[in-house]
Amino acid sequence: MTGTTTSSQAGSAAAQNGAQWLLRSAAASGLRVCFANPGTTELPFVAALDAVPEVRPILSVFEGVCSGAADGYFRISGTPAMTLTHLGPGFANAIANLHNARRARSRILNVIGEHMSWHVQADPPLNSDIESLARPVSAGVWRGNSMAGLQDATQASLREVLTPGGGIASLVLPMDMQQGDAPFEPLRVLAEPRDAGYDAAALDTLACAIREGKRVLMFLGASAMTETALTQAARFTTLSNVELIGETFPARSEHGGGLPAIRRFSYLAEQGHPYLLQFDRVALVDALQPVAFFGAEGYPSRLGDPARMIAVSEPNQGGAQALEQLADSLGLAPARLPTPEPVIDANLGESLTAETAAQIIAAHLPEHAIVSVEGGTLGFPFNALASRAARHSTIVMTGGAIGQGLPAAFGASVAAPERKVVALQSDGSALYTAQALWSMAREGSNVVVVIAANRRYQILQNEMKRTGHHLQRSDVQSLLDLSNPAVDWVSLSRSLGVPAAQATTTSELRRLYLAALAQQAPFLIEAVLP
Repeated sequence: MTGTTTSSQAGSAAAQNGAQWLLRSAAASGLRVCFANPGTTELPFVAALDAVPEVRPILSVFEGVCSGAADGYFRISGTPAMTLTHLGPGFANAIANLHNARRARSRILNVIGEHMSWHVQADPPLNSDIESLARPVSAGVWRGNSMAGLQDATQASLREVLTPGGGIASLVLPMDMQQGDAPFEPLRVLAEPRDAGYDAAALDTLACAIREGKRVLMFLGASAMTETALTQAARFTTLSNVELIGETFPARSEHGGGLPAIRRFSYLAEQGHPYLLQFDRVALVDALQPVAFFGAEGYPSRLGDPARMIAVSEPNQGGAQALEQLADSLGLAPARLPTPEPVIDANLGESLTAETAAQIIAAHLPEHAIVSVEGGTLGFPFNALASRAARHSTIVMTGGAIGQGLPAAFGASVAAPERKVVALQSDGSALYTAQALWSMAREGSNVVVVIAANRRYQILQNEMKRTGHHLQRSDVQSLLDLSNPAVDWVSLSRSLGVPAAQATTTSELRRLYLAALAQQAPFLIEAVLP
């Protein structure tokens, strides 16, 4: 699907440089935010931002925060953001969270500064093969080495990020093209709407299987876990032979307020594979056949029996419509979403554990909050309670590259400043992108961060046990331990501008959490867990 390109009246073609033209083209096409970590080669672009107030520049002091924030921004707003990074090394710092963004099918426009086009051949110290770095995490990579090339590259990049089903576009922008004269009107790229199709024949096959009493699993991808889609999925909960489950790491999912409880599929092959084999049919709704997160001896990489799987719709296709059509064909009544039994914050005692912390957080979660989850310590017990909490959106680590949680929470808060964002964050992964706290402080983000401080890489310790490895040497054991020295999250957070306090009991966590929810500003709680 291609977009439509027209001229725009947003800005004059006279007396503008290439960077100004690019920004005006982006603004005319609907892009409004640029998460930036510029260097010397991007200074003309920074100066151009001064002349294009339609694009909001937001500084992050690490490129991985820029990319993670752009990902979180898209997942909540559905609108692409821009990132600005410095040459190949700067862009390389952004790659891990661009990997997550690609897996989330987020759309982002990366502007990567480059040396003067005539200077690259001299191989200066910061020179690198930017295209080779960008290609694995981009749907397309373009370079503007001339003004004509800049126009073509900008048009292609904007089409990529604005078209439904598109992806990440990376645009390499030499310094001389940024500051050179650009005597042409800005572009306005409009993506044509895409028909959200589904396989009608697959629905007929599935309907027959359900009528015959066969066990059917509805395996839901992220775009089938919107409020609209889940309202249709709720119609199937009256059927004893139909079960619902969500993909392991959905880019965004809706929970609570009477929506059906959607468990997440286990990422462990030894659990996920036999689970799928319990069903006669597995309907893939806006989802692909599940793949084991890591290979395990004795289990296939692609889990379940392919012969039992029915592809109803591809990711980001017509899942909601397919669910509605299937329910109608079966004569299922419209869903009446029940009032869920609320999560109760009572009789928890004073011992602060991951379970009691999750219960407090879920019990007091504000209506329409956004929950950014990185790590299983708080994530797993919270997910078990999510269907009984207030209606909220959840974003998780889609690609497995840690360091996403804090930047994604920050980006989500930029996308929806009126919604409270609650970041459930493990301490080890938080260290990868703690710089996001600085950006939260600078922008006054409406974010509460709860750090699960258990002073260890718990997931790796669990994996060691699961795979039969028993470490004996203390120096090797220390590779999975964060207690020597323990990070002082309160001091670290305060040094980055975010007020913080420590909770060691349930009453302390409750008091701090409720106080943080009551203010429109960032706050960090270090929850010390056993």
